[in-house]
Formats: sequence, structure tokens, C-alpha cells
Amino acid sequence: MRDSIYDNVKLVGGSSLMQNVTGSSIIYGAGIDTISMTDAALRVSIAVPGGTSAPTAASLVFKLQESADNVTFTDALDNTSTVIGFTLAPLIGATGNTASGSNVVTTMSSVAGITVGSIVTGTGLPTNGAVVTAVGTTTVTLSANAVSAQTGTTLSFTTDSVARIEGLGLNRKRYLRAAVTPTYTGGTAPACAVVAEIVQGGPPQQLPVTSTVSNT
Repeated sequence: MRDSIYDNVKLVGGSSLMQNVTGSSIIYGAGIDTISMTDAALRVSIAVPGGTSAPTAASLVFKLQESADNVTFTDALDNTSTVIGFTLAPLIGATGNTASGSNVVTTMSSVAGITVGSIVTGTGLPTNGAVVTAVGTTTVTLSANAVSAQTGTTLSFTTDSVARIEGLGLNRKRYLRAAVTPTYTGGTAPACAVVAEIVQGGPPQQLPVTSTVSNT
């Protein structure tokens, strides 16, 4: 049996990109060495700022790139010749009502893009934040109770996604990096805190493949 990242075996890697992402130009992360590994995942988490300077909307396009020498990078393709990656549109400016001692936020203005595991912060919640455990049509259930009652309080949620990367050492070049192109609407200081990781699994084995590039 092959050990794999998808079996949570021997996880290594590093953060290719970890910074506040602003502007509208593409931003490139650092190359991550994948030698001796068999598969990996591009894992991204983003958080948006609160306050009056926050953008009203954001869309961040993430893609994977690869290089043989950690200098010249090209887009990494899956076995359908599609660039490996995804687009994240974080929920910004969502409001809801909290009740002291309750872990349910009610009357949410929107729940679009909120997923189980998202970290949420805002007035009325614990200062170290809470994690979303369930999402309803107009409610969000949290891992911790609110500390005060708030009506129409603005909440910030993290947004996450993962793309599979297979065939390291076979169809993939040695170095991988993340790249992101942001688009913001409104706000005087638009920025999102982004962490993009190349998480890897192993050990290496020469596996049979039927295509010239790996599956995602």
C-alpha cells in the first residue's frame, strides 16, 4: 500500500505564501521543494479585515505553479490540461445577532461561503474567536458561546479550500508554489490575510501512470 497525504501519513511541507494580499496584481509565493514526496495538496486559508475600510467584496484566484530549478515557473496542469487551483470569494460585512451564553448567531444577512471549520470573529464573540460547527439558512452555530448580546453585529469569517496534487517525482517538476490574483470592490484599504501551503505526503514510490500530467 502506498502512503499518501490523503491518508494523513508523513505530512511535511511549508507555507508558499503568507501575507496580507492587496492590490490587483498577481502575487507569487515561494517555491517549496517536493523531492522524495509522492503527492501533495495546495491548502489555502484567507481572512478578511473588519471595520469601515474593509472591501465590500473580494475574489481571489489561486493557482499552482511548478519549476525544475525554483527559478522559472509555469502553471501546473491536471490531467485535463486545466490549471490546478480555485477561486475563493470570502464573505465580507455579514451581520448577525448574538445572545450572551448562546453559541447560535441568528438573522444572518448572508451565509454564502461560510463552511464548517471557518474561524469567526466580531463584537459579542470571544476575543480569541470561535469556529463554525454548523451552517443554517440564516443561522450559524459556533464552537463557543457569545459573551454579549449584539444586534446586527458585523462578523468576519475565514474561507478555506484545498486542491489535490498527485504524481510528485513522476509528472510534476520538483518545486511548487502558489500564486494569487486578487480583485476587490470598495474599501479604502482592501486586504486579505492569506496563507497558502504546499502540504506533502510520502514516502516516494514509482507508481504507474496513464497520462503525461498528474491528476488533481
